[in-house]
Amino acid sequence: MTTETASHQRREQLRAELAERTIYELLGGETGIKAIVDRFYDLMDGDSEFAPIRAMHAPDLSPMRTGLYEFLSGWLGGPPLFAMRTGSVCLTHAHAPFAIDAEARDLWLECIDRAMCDTEVAERYREALMPAFTGMAEMMRNA
Repeated sequence: MTTETASHQRREQLRAELAERTIYELLGGETGIKAIVDRFYDLMDGDSEFAPIRAMHAPDLSPMRTGLYEFLSGWLGGPPLFAMRTGSVCLTHAHAPFAIDAEARDLWLECIDRAMCDTEVAERYREALMPAFTGMAEMMRNA
């Protein structure tokens, strides 16, 4: 089977799954999303590769873990917790004080991709999410 054929089969499988359930549900709902978020911040906090983006955060990552989980919950089709708490889903305002350049964008993307891999998110879900995450990360760029 060629790589292109395998990729096509994964997309078709995902399309069928999404006809029945949201990506939030497919990722395991609250438990699955929290696992991805926790691994993301554990990587950021513990892997020196991610030091440039870790430096943009306060020492206590607990509020960030909560915020990212709440945002992803609604963004992925689950409860819109972030919007309910903040009244908005605008992320650019919160990120404006930080110089987010291409390196920071790429580190964030590498961190979220590794978090999904480490939490065993199916390849077809990662393939669907990474372009969306890339677009979101690119929108945060301001430097």
